[in-house]
Amino acid sequence: MKTQQSLTVKYSLLILLFLLLFITILYAIVYVWSTTAVKNELREMALQEEDIIEQLLSFNNGPNTRIDESQFMSVNSNQLFFYVVNNRGELILQNEQLSLLKGKFLPLINDWHPNDEQIKTEAVNIDEKFIRESRGRDKEEFSAYTPKEQNLKVMMIAMPIYDRNQLVGYLYIGQNITDLSDLLRGLIIILGITALIFSGIAFYFSRVMSRRAMVPISTAFRRQQEFVADASHELRTPLSVMMSSLDILEMEDDQRNNMSSRMIGNLKDEVKRMTGLVGDLLLLARSDTDDPHAISFEVFDIQPVADRTVQAFEPHALEKNIQLEFEGVSSLTIFGNKERITQLLYILLDNAIKYSQQNGRVQLSISSEKDSAVISVSDDGIGMDEKELPHIFERFYRVDKARTRQHGGHGLGLSIAKWIVDLHNGKISVISKLNDGSTFIVKLPLKSSM
Repeated sequence: MKTQQSLTVKYSLLILLFLLLFITILYAIVYVWSTTAVKNELREMALQEEDIIEQLLSFNNGPNTRIDESQFMSVNSNQLFFYVVNNRGELILQNEQLSLLKGKFLPLINDWHPNDEQIKTEAVNIDEKFIRESRGRDKEEFSAYTPKEQNLKVMMIAMPIYDRNQLVGYLYIGQNITDLSDLLRGLIIILGITALIFSGIAFYFSRVMSRRAMVPISTAFRRQQEFVADASHELRTPLSVMMSSLDILEMEDDQRNNMSSRMIGNLKDEVKRMTGLVGDLLLLARSDTDDPHAISFEVFDIQPVADRTVQAFEPHALEKNIQLEFEGVSSLTIFGNKERITQLLYILLDNAIKYSQQNGRVQLSISSEKDSAVISVSDDGIGMDEKELPHIFERFYRVDKARTRQHGGHGLGLSIAKWIVDLHNGKISVISKLNDGSTFIVKLPLKSSM
């Protein structure tokens, strides 16, 4: 189920990535194409009017004379204004679609004196009262244009005017691009809605694709689980027979020499190791196939369970002269499976003692934290490198194969521990440093969260 969800998320993100890339490219093309067309139109308009202005300046004794020749200026429906300013900053030629907007337009060109042609876009805010007043006046007074919105988008061009290679003034032309701006804004909204719709479609098809992709994977995984479970089950019988035979041989002291005793002892150790491995494999195979809700949970006190576990490991700790300590509360009730929690404690204590040096120290502590029971097992043993920590709960992962072989491990104990913790909706973590010991911390919910 988790694999299918992961595939669904990955497929959805991949489809959405391409969709967003397509939308971005489409919008960029439309934006560049439309704004470039407006700029070219504005530039052509400015070049045409520049010629007319130069003629008017020559007819009116230079650029320092006020010119009243606005009747010669052609203004299309989108052109909001044009102004000609001489070198002294005096307005010598002007025309607007709406003369009352002169106070809005002139601040846009103040202190704007480019050395070469320059185009920029500005926003003009018109209060609602001004719009109502302008609509109520005589239409002839306001030419062909009346503002319809409070926010006016203006694209302006500034061109220097030269007379006999001398800079004599500047031409400013402003064009209304409010409709274009609204169109581009509407395009963004449409593309955004389209993206949301296609996101749902992408998620649906991702689920279908992931479900189909999981069919052969699930089949192969199920067969693998069945094989591991069947093989583990079949191996338990011959191993039990071998162990019984070795026990019988051990009791026949009269006909044994030192060599045969060592061989029988080695065989028994290997059979025990194989029996443990088969048991762990069978448990993991069942954990993959069994329904977690089918496992019985109960309310019980973890304190006596931990106490019995520590007592069971005391002889094992004495063999290495390890100081085994237990620190717990008087009573701590949790909701879980007592058998699995006991197995979890066995795994953590066994690992701590196994990888501790002679005359070391191992401590098991149990406490409560908010709504969780906290189980901590720490040792001062060989520890682990930090780069190994993210992998230690993986099946068959070994930090050091030679070291693990020496201590009799097979890389499944911590995987089983994590499965037990996940089964109880808990969390397990580890703090470790090479040659400085390890601390495993388990947090289990005190109340039912199943």
